[in-house]
Amino acid sequence: MQFSIWEKHYVSKPDIVVLGNGIVGLQCAIHLKLKYPKRRIWVIDRAPFSMGASMRNAGFACFGSAGEILDDIHRTSEEAAFNLYAQRYTGLKYLTEDFGAEKIGYEKTGGYEIFPTAQDAELQKVKQHLHEINEHLKEVTGEIPFVVKSSTALGMNVLPEAIYTPLEGAIQTDLLYKNIREKAQECGVEIYSGIEVVALETDALTYWTLHTTSGLSIQCKRLVVCTNGFAKKLLPELNVQPARGQVLVTSTIPGLRWRGLMHAEQGYYYFRSLGTRILIGGARHLDKEEETSYELETNENLQNELKRFLNEVVIPGENFEITHQWAGIMGMADDRSPLVAEHKPGLFICLRMGGMGVALSALVSRRLAEMVTGL
Repeated sequence: MQFSIWEKHYVSKPDIVVLGNGIVGLQCAIHLKLKYPKRRIWVIDRAPFSMGASMRNAGFACFGSAGEILDDIHRTSEEAAFNLYAQRYTGLKYLTEDFGAEKIGYEKTGGYEIFPTAQDAELQKVKQHLHEINEHLKEVTGEIPFVVKSSTALGMNVLPEAIYTPLEGAIQTDLLYKNIREKAQECGVEIYSGIEVVALETDALTYWTLHTTSGLSIQCKRLVVCTNGFAKKLLPELNVQPARGQVLVTSTIPGLRWRGLMHAEQGYYYFRSLGTRILIGGARHLDKEEETSYELETNENLQNELKRFLNEVVIPGENFEITHQWAGIMGMADDRSPLVAEHKPGLFICLRMGGMGVALSALVSRRLAEMVTGL
């Protein structure tokens, strides 16, 4: 296909292109537009709205359970684990300030880390380190984040003690995305869907060129890649892998005895109340090889595992149906910290949210905008 002079003129050299229209990419564009109000800033994506994690997440506004923090300490270090928690906490604070808690459906419900009956050793380990964790984190939160609390009122098949935090909350994912996208457009950011980028090229001096499946090439002075788990397709050298997450939603549970967020097994199972229904996700650790995938397909084995967990642990004895099932793609690595950097001259990356894009997005987008200079 030959492109008209008008088409070529229209796409000629935007100043900045943000690749990826998820909540991270859109917020990067917002902060870049606030920094450079006279510059032409585009957000482009192959899909009409985010198809990775931004519109397929569980709607958790959380920072990591005590058990997850201990697991992070074991994998990395105390400094790295506590710093990551602080970034998530600060990011969520920015998010609610930027967009308004009510507008994004944010509700500070609190959250529990529950322990199935076979996990007494894990519970005791968390309790043993809880004071130390709290001492570190209260410097960030201004209050003690975790307390031991009875779990008997929850009606679950779990140990009688749980770890509770009043600091967590839930959001309504579609409202969050809607308000971020609307703010970007109000700022003057141009958002284009249906553009799939297949290769990147630079003249090493001034411009980055984005080659698309349509044959159209787009040039820009600064390129920001925010495709998270999909970033390795264009930049294979990056330390980030796609991590697929399975999610399902139940029918109404009459007399559901709890509200809020729940975590189990170092955060590998996570579930929340959705009115009188339950949204549950996770179990990826049971089939990590299969779930290291770019395919937005449900995994029958893991979906069945989530149903088992509901039946045996969360709502034993209850009858329910599954009304929704889906999968989303996150960006992860052994290093769970977000990857925000100038990867090459004029090419910036803001990705690897580690399943915590909601909490991190408002912080990392600010950090990214500070890095982009010279315009």
